[in-house]
Amino acid sequence: MSGRGRGESVRIWALIRLSALPAIYLGERLVAHPSPRSDPFGPLLAAATVYAVAVALIAWRGRGRQPPVQLLALLDIAFLWALTYTSGGPFSQLRYAFFLLPIGAALLLRPPLTAAASLVVVLSYLGIALLYPTTGAGDFELTQAVYLVWMGIVAVLLSRLLARRADEVERLSADRGRLVAQALDAEDRERRRLAGALHDEAVQNLLAARQELAGGNVDLGFVQHGLDRTIEQLRDAVFDLYPAALDHAGLAAALEAVAAHAGRRAGFDWEVEVDADAAGGRHDQLLFSLARELIINVAKHAEARNVTVRVRATPAELQLEVADDGRGLDPSRLRRAPLDGHIGLASATERVEALDGALEIAAESGQGTLVRARIPLRPVLARDPS
Repeated sequence: MSGRGRGESVRIWALIRLSALPAIYLGERLVAHPSPRSDPFGPLLAAATVYAVAVALIAWRGRGRQPPVQLLALLDIAFLWALTYTSGGPFSQLRYAFFLLPIGAALLLRPPLTAAASLVVVLSYLGIALLYPTTGAGDFELTQAVYLVWMGIVAVLLSRLLARRADEVERLSADRGRLVAQALDAEDRERRRLAGALHDEAVQNLLAARQELAGGNVDLGFVQHGLDRTIEQLRDAVFDLYPAALDHAGLAAALEAVAAHAGRRAGFDWEVEVDADAAGGRHDQLLFSLARELIINVAKHAEARNVTVRVRATPAELQLEVADDGRGLDPSRLRRAPLDGHIGLASATERVEALDGALEIAAESGQGTLVRARIPLRPVLARDPS
C-alpha cells in the first residue's frame, strides 16, 4: 500500500477507534456482567481514550510520518484485551469488538501481517476465557473463538484483495508517469527532427534560390526547382503535424491521405475501407490518431508490400483494423518498446482502454501483423481522450 493510501487507512481507523469509546463505556455500565475484576476498567478506559485521541491528532494533523501500523495494531489488541478482561471477560459486550479488529488489520496491513494479527486476536480471546474465573461456559467461548477464526479468514481475503488493488494502482500510476515522460521526450525529438528537416532542406533551398536571384545570370529553372522542392517539403512537414483532410474531407479521405503518404515513403500498396456509418462521429479523431500511429509503425518497421486499413461499425462498437504482410511484430519487442522510448502502441492502447475498449494484436514472425481496436458505442463514464 502506498504512503498516501496507508495514511488514509490510518485516519479512517482512528475515527473508528474514537467512535468505539462511547460504545465500550455504555456496554460496561449498562449491561449486567460478572464483575470480579472490574476495578481497573475506569483507568484503562481513560488511558485508551488518551491513546485514541493522540493517534487521531497525529493521523489528521501530523505533518510527519504516520505512526507505524504494526504498533497501532498491537496497542489496539492490548487495550481491547485489558478492557474486555476487566468488564466481564468472555461474556463482556466488548467481545464484539474482537470481530472488528481483523477488519482493521485488513485495512492497515498486508495479508501475512493481517493473518498474524487475526491469530493474535483469536489467542487473546481464548486467553481471556482461560484466565477469567468462570465455569461452565466452554461451549460459548469455543463458539466465539470459531467465529473469530472465520472473521480472520475473511480479513485475510479482504487484505489480499486490497493489496492487489493497491499494487495495481501503483503499477498503473508508474506506467502512466513513464508514458507521460516518454511522450514529452518523443514530442521534443519530433520537434528537433522537424526543425532539422526544415533547416537542412527547405531553408537551404530558399537560400540557394535567393543567391541565384541575386546573381547576374539567373537560372529560372533552378530557382523554380528549388521553390517546388521547398513547397513539397513544407507540405510534408504540415502533413506530419496534422493533415487538414480530416477536418475538410472526413475520416476516409484523411486515412487515405495518410496511407498514401506513408506508402510512397515506404514503398507499399495500400487499401482503405471506411463504412459510411462509421465516420462522422465523436470518435473520428481517435480513430484517425490510432490508424496514423499504426500506419507509421508499419512504414518504419514492417517492410510490408501491402497494407489494409478498415473501419467498421456494428450496433455495439466501432472497429479499426490495420493489417500488413510484413515481417511481423515480435511480442518481446512490443513489451520492450515503452522502456526504449517507443510509446506509440502503448499510448494507443491506453486511449482505447480509457473508453472501455480493447486493442488486439495478432502477429507472427514473417507472417504480417493485424491490429484491431474495438471502441464501444455505449455511453461510458471515462472521458473521451479524443
